[in-house]
Parts: sequence; C-alpha cells; structure tokens
Amino acid sequence: MKDRLLKIISSEGLTSALLADKLGVQRSGISHILSGRNYPSFDFLQKLLIHFPKLNAEWLILGQGAMYKSTSEDAPNLFTSFTPVEKKPVSPVKSENLKNLSVDDTHKKKIPKVDPEISSSATSKKTIEKMIVLYTDKTFASYFPE
Repeated sequence: MKDRLLKIISSEGLTSALLADKLGVQRSGISHILSGRNYPSFDFLQKLLIHFPKLNAEWLILGQGAMYKSTSEDAPNLFTSFTPVEKKPVSPVKSENLKNLSVDDTHKKKIPKVDPEISSSATSKKTIEKMIVLYTDKTFASYFPE
C-alpha cells in the first residue's frame, strides 16, 4: 500500500505534507503509512478516491489493474461534453404579419369558466381572453373562455 501511495504522490506532483493538507488528514498519518507503521483506514482511502476521482479504486485497494481509470470511463457524457451554443437574437413578430394567417375555426375550443370563489386571482381584474397552443407539427389551436 505504501508503494501505491508513493506512486500517487509522485504522479500528482505532491509531497506527503501537501497530500495530507489536501485530504485534511494529519501529516503524521501519511508519514506512518509511508513508513509501514500503519495501514490506511477506510476513511483515508475514501478521501483519496474523492479528491482524486480518476484513481482506480481496485488498483488503490488491491493493487490490481491500472493506476487510473480507463479512458472508456472517462469518455464524455451528457454532462461533461456540453458546449454552450451562441444564442442568436430572435426578432419579434409584428402584428401586421399575423393578419395574413388564416385560422381554421375547428381549432377554436371553449374553455369552461372558473368559479371566482375558487380562483386565487378572483381579486384581480385580469381575465383570460384567448389561449393558443403551438404544436410541433407547426399547427396550433386557439381556446376561448365562455
């Protein structure tokens, strides 16, 4: 175990004191592990794996396999491969452009009235005039309250 710990220290470019500070453990604890006096605790191993997520746990504990996880585990996934796309401004639709659109009356549906005692906005003067639902197939439906 001490050989693997030494390998981690050299691979990460640390000293035993820096490793102890990074993990939040006593410097003497690292020294005792490196001298062979003590074996690392589960808590110590867990801190190592948390602070160095690319370390292979099987290698660290059993000495089997590669020191670092294989590249297939490090392959980009939904969360690591995200690159933001530059947003382009969208120009607002002008009302004169809407006048040329034809609306089929079959899409107009009545919305039942809401009881003013149940409605939380009964005290406000705002009422719904029209609701428009846009579908992915580029069609829409208009709903009008009764």
